[in-house]
Amino acid sequence: MPIHPSHQPAAHQATRAVGVLLVLLLVVMGLPSLPGMQGVAHYLPLHMALETLAIVVAGLTFGVVWSARREQLPRNALLLGCAFLGVGLLDFSHMLCYDGMPTFITPNSPEKAIHFWLAARLLSALALLAVAWLPWSTSASRPYAMSLVALVLLLVAALHGLFLLAPQLVPATFVPGQGLTSFKITFEYALMALYLAAAALLLGHMRRARSFNASGLFAAACVMAMSEFFFTRYTGVTDTYNMVGHLYKVLAYANLYRAIFVETVQQPYTLLRASQRQLQATLDALPDPLLEIDDEGRYVDVRAGHAGSLAAPASMLLGKTLQEVLPAESARISLAALDEARQQGFSRGRVIALDVPDGQRWFELSVARKALQPGQGQRYVVISRDITQRLQSDEAMRKLSQAVSQNPLPIVITDLQARIEFVNDAFTRVTEYTAAEVLGKNPRILRSGKTPKATYRDMWAQLTQGKPWHGELINRSQSGREYTESVLIYPVRNAEGVVTNYLAHKEDITERKLAVERIQQLSHHDQLTGLPNRVLLGKHFDSAVSHCAALAVLWIDIDRFKDVNDALGHNAGDLLLLEISQRLRTSLQDNATLSRHSGDDFVALLPHTSQNEAAKLCTRLVDVLAQPVQVAGQEIFVTASIGIAISPDDGQQLDALFKNAETAMYRVKEDGRNSYRFFTPEMQAHSSRALALGNALKQALPRGELHLVYQPQVSLFDGRIVGAEALLRWNHPQWGVVSPAEFIPLAETNGLIVPIGEWVLHTALRQLRAWLDGGLPMMTMAVNLSAVQFGQAGLTDMVSQLLRQTGVPPEALELELTEAVAMKTPEVAAQKMQELSQLGIRLSIDDFGTGYSSLSYLKRFHINQLKIDQSFVRDIGTDTDDQAIATAIVQMAHSLGMTTIAEGVETAEQLDFLRARLRPGAGLPLQPPAAARASRSLCARQPAGTQAKARPRGAGPS
Repeated sequence: MPIHPSHQPAAHQATRAVGVLLVLLLVVMGLPSLPGMQGVAHYLPLHMALETLAIVVAGLTFGVVWSARREQLPRNALLLGCAFLGVGLLDFSHMLCYDGMPTFITPNSPEKAIHFWLAARLLSALALLAVAWLPWSTSASRPYAMSLVALVLLLVAALHGLFLLAPQLVPATFVPGQGLTSFKITFEYALMALYLAAAALLLGHMRRARSFNASGLFAAACVMAMSEFFFTRYTGVTDTYNMVGHLYKVLAYANLYRAIFVETVQQPYTLLRASQRQLQATLDALPDPLLEIDDEGRYVDVRAGHAGSLAAPASMLLGKTLQEVLPAESARISLAALDEARQQGFSRGRVIALDVPDGQRWFELSVARKALQPGQGQRYVVISRDITQRLQSDEAMRKLSQAVSQNPLPIVITDLQARIEFVNDAFTRVTEYTAAEVLGKNPRILRSGKTPKATYRDMWAQLTQGKPWHGELINRSQSGREYTESVLIYPVRNAEGVVTNYLAHKEDITERKLAVERIQQLSHHDQLTGLPNRVLLGKHFDSAVSHCAALAVLWIDIDRFKDVNDALGHNAGDLLLLEISQRLRTSLQDNATLSRHSGDDFVALLPHTSQNEAAKLCTRLVDVLAQPVQVAGQEIFVTASIGIAISPDDGQQLDALFKNAETAMYRVKEDGRNSYRFFTPEMQAHSSRALALGNALKQALPRGELHLVYQPQVSLFDGRIVGAEALLRWNHPQWGVVSPAEFIPLAETNGLIVPIGEWVLHTALRQLRAWLDGGLPMMTMAVNLSAVQFGQAGLTDMVSQLLRQTGVPPEALELELTEAVAMKTPEVAAQKMQELSQLGIRLSIDDFGTGYSSLSYLKRFHINQLKIDQSFVRDIGTDTDDQAIATAIVQMAHSLGMTTIAEGVETAEQLDFLRARLRPGAGLPLQPPAAARASRSLCARQPAGTQAKARPRGAGPS
C-alpha cells in the first residue's frame, strides 16, 4: 500500500518499531516454559513501576493536549488527550487494586484489578478508533473541551462505583488456580480487534496528505494490540506474559505520547520554523523594498531585493530620517502616509518619485502600523512598490483607450457569443445607437436584410477557425438609414492563445461605393444618353460571342446632324440625340445592346441575328428615324445611314466589325444617305486604298509628287486663248497618276487642302508671271478654291500677299467657287467675295446649275463669270431641256453683267449650238490640259491680241 510522501519519514520509523516488537513477540511466544519463568520474584514492585510509568505517560499526554487547547487544537487531539486522562485514572486504580497492595476501599484481588484494567483498555481502544474515524479538520472550542473532560471524569467515577460497590454485576475474569476465564480472553481479543481496526483506519490516513501524525497513532494502536495478545496468554498474574504485556503497554503509551506531542507541540514549532523560512525566502524574493520606520520617520530596518530601488544603500539609511534621505516633496508624502497609518492602522495608494541608481522611478507606499512591543515606540512596516512600469503601462493604455475611443472608424468588441462588450464613439455616430442601447446585444440589430446570407456563413466559417474575415455588410442605422460597411473582424487571444473575443474594425464606405458606381457609370456609359459606351459594349460583345458566333453590328450615323447643331445650338442637338437614342432603344430587341460612340454615331450589337433579320430591322430603323422630331419648338426631319457587319463573315473581333460596319455606313452616305448597306470586301479595298492615299498625300507635297497642268480657255467666236485654268495632278511612284476626284476629297477631309491650295495658288501665279515676263499677252489664271480654303479666315490676306510676291495684277487672277460652297453660308460668302472683288480679283461660279441656286444671293455676290456644268453640255445638241437650261443661264448671266463659259465641249453639234446661243466674250475649252511649257507654246502660236478662257474636258478639281 503506497504511503503519501508527507507521511513517509514518520511512517518508516513507525513500521520499523512495530516490526521489531512483532518479532520480539514471536520470539517470546517461541520460548519454552522453563521453570522460574512461571512467575517473577518481587513482581509487585516491577508491576508498580511499569504501571506508574504508564500512568505518567498518560498524564503527560493529557497535559500536553490540555495546555495547547487554546491554540485551535483539533477536536480529535483533545478527545484523545481527555480519554487518556480517564485511562490514566483507571490504570492508577488498577495498580492500587493489585494483589499485594494495601486495601483500596474494598479488599484487593486479581479480579478487581482486572476490572479496572479492562475498563482502561476499552476506553483507550475506543478513543483510538474514534480519532481514526472522525475528521481532524475541526478545531475544538472551550465549551467542547470542558464538556469532554467532565464526561470522562463522570465515566471514570461511574466505573469506580461499579467495580468497588457492585463487582458481582461484572462477569468473572480470573479464577485462582485456574487462570483467565473465557470472558476475559474473549474481551482481550475484542480489544485486539478494536486496536487493529483503528490501525487499519490510521493506515488509510497515511495514504493521504498529512493532516495529523497518523504514523505515531498507528504504531501505538499496533503495539497495544500486541500488548493485549500477551494478556490472553498468561495463567498467573505474575508470570512472564503478564510482565511483557505491561511492558508493551508502556511502549504503546510512549508512541501515543510522541504522536500527541509531535501534533500539539513539535509540529507547530516545525511549522513555525518552516513559516519563518518561507517568510524569509519571500522577503528575500520580494522585489519591493521593505522598510521598518519608527514614529519619528527614522529607518529602523531595511530589506531590499534590488538595491537599485533604494534612494541610498541600506547601510546608509539605517538611523536616518525620511527628511534626511528623501526629497522634500517625497518626504512630505511619506510622513503623511505614516500619519494616516497612525490613525487608521494602514495607508495605501500614496505615490512618490525618487531618483535612484536605476533612474527616476515612481513608488507606491503601503504602510501598516505594527503592534506595540514593550519598551518600543510605535513602528510601521512600509512596502515601497515600484510602479513605474505600471504607470507607463497605464499611460500607454490610456492613450490606446483614447485612440480606440476617438478613432474616426467604428470599433466593436464582442464575446464569443457575439454579445457586444465595447463600442467607440464613431460606432454610435454611424449607427445612431448609444453605447447603453447596444451593450450585451448581438450586432444583428444592425442588419438591413440586404446582406447575402452566404456572407454571414463565410464570416462565421472563418471566425470559428480562428481566422480573420474581411468583407462588406449592408446595415441599417437606428433611424432606418442604410449604409455599406467594409468590415475586418479578427479573433482576440489571451496569453495562452485561447480566443476570448472578436474585434471588428468598420468603415462606412457608402459614399465610396456610390462614387465607384458613378465612376463605373461614367466609364462605361455615355453621359448624355446613358447608353453603354465602347468599353461596356466590348464586354457585352465578349459575353455574346461566347454564346453565339453569329451576330450583327450596326453602325448608325445621323445624316447632317452638324447642321442641327449649327442652326439650333448644341442643346437642341443633345435633345435630338436623346430622342433618337430612345427611338433606337424601343425599336431594338431586348437582347440587343445599343451604344453611343461619339457625336451622332450609334452602334447596335444584335446577337443571334441573320443577314435577313438585320435587313428587316434596318428598314424599320430608317423609317422610325425619318419621323419628324419636335426640338426647341421646331419640327426637325432627320435621316440615318446604317452600315452592317455580320460576324464571323465580316470579322471575329469587335474592332474589325466596327471598322467594316463604319465602312459600309460611309458607302451609304456616298450613295445618298437615308438607307443601309451590308459590308463587302470591295468596300474594304476602297477603304484601305483611301487610307493609304491619305497617308501618302501627307508626304506628296514635300516630296514634289504634286504638279500643275494648265487648261487653255478659248474664245468661242475668234478662237483666241483668253486664259488658262490651273489643274492639280499627283504622280505617285507606286500608284502612278492618282485622279484628282480621288485625292482632292481626301485632302479636304484630313485638312491638307489648305497648304496644298496655297501651294497651287502660289505656283499658278508664279507660272503666270513667268509667261507674262516671257512676252505672252495678258491673260487670266483660273484657280479653284475648295470649301475648306474658302472658309479660312485669312484667305483674302493670303491671296493679296501672294499677288504682291509674284507681281501678278489682281485682275489676272480668277478664283473659282462651286455653287455649293457659295450657298453654304451665303452671308459669309457674300462678305468674303466682296473683299476679294475689292482687290480686283475675278470670281466665277463653277458647275452652275447643279446645286440649290439662289438668285437673290447670286445678285448680291460679286461674280464675274458663270460656268455651265458639263452635264448640261453633253446632250445639248439633241436634248431640248439641256438647250433650254443652257440658254437660260447665258441670258441670265448676260443680264447680270457676267460672262459665261461652257465645260466639256466635245462635238461639232455642241459647238454649233453654243456659237449660235452664246454672247460675244463667251468661251469654251477646245484643248486638253498641258504642262506649263506646252501651254506657253500654245499661247505663243495664237494670233496677236487674243485672250484665253478655258475649262478642259474631263478636268478634275484643282
